[in-house]
Amino acid sequence: MRIRLGLSLGLSALGVAGTLWAAEGDLAGLRAPMSIGSAPIVWQYDGDQGPSHWGEIAPTTASCEKGTHQSPINIRTAPHHQSHDGLLVHYTAAPGHVVTSHHTIEVDFQSGESLEVLGRTYTLKEFHFHEPSEHQLNGRTYPMEAHLVHRDETGHLVVLAVLMDLGNESASLSAVWDRIPSEKQDVVRDLLIDPQDLLPKDLHHYAYDGSLTTPPCTEGVHWIVLKEPISITSAHIERFVSLIGHNARPVQSLNEREIDEE
Repeated sequence: MRIRLGLSLGLSALGVAGTLWAAEGDLAGLRAPMSIGSAPIVWQYDGDQGPSHWGEIAPTTASCEKGTHQSPINIRTAPHHQSHDGLLVHYTAAPGHVVTSHHTIEVDFQSGESLEVLGRTYTLKEFHFHEPSEHQLNGRTYPMEAHLVHRDETGHLVVLAVLMDLGNESASLSAVWDRIPSEKQDVVRDLLIDPQDLLPKDLHHYAYDGSLTTPPCTEGVHWIVLKEPISITSAHIERFVSLIGHNARPVQSLNEREIDEE
């Protein structure tokens, strides 16, 4: 089945409003392990709890192995179906909370920062980071990737992915990194940040339907991957890896999905 993204945003979010909110690092506010009953679900990025075993963890994580619309993917920059999804970003400076968990560093938001896609509004819930990048362009893996996670009133998710390449220091990233604790722990530190500062000037992008990139790997997530990367320093990357380690899921099969381009 071939999917046109202009239609896919209307897909029913079966389990989205509930299940999606259980993924650490992919959604804000839930840093405790997922659980079934009283037994916690533990997953990692390597070893016998790594990505190749995520689908075996529990019935709720079966999509990690059996899903057909999984993320991340390798995007080949050959001509794609041209679309106009009307992407509009409505970000301003807002208070956020820097949280260091076992799997990533994220900044949670409670304010009304949002974006629009195809006329529908999605509120920014959090952004977090992966090292190295999860998405690839023409097989190239970037040093890091930021995910800005948005949710609408019905539970549908849109994730804005920003690739990160080595370059000059970013004041906004420095503000986040300055609040990272020296040890891996569940610490919350406040900051005022404009998420717009994490985006490149050029918002041309690729778009496709996929999934969360962490267990439970639930599908029905609309991905927008910006073409132009932003800069990050090697010192920031080293600090992240020293605290979190490598936290990227390998690319998944595209299957018969189409990638749209704008």
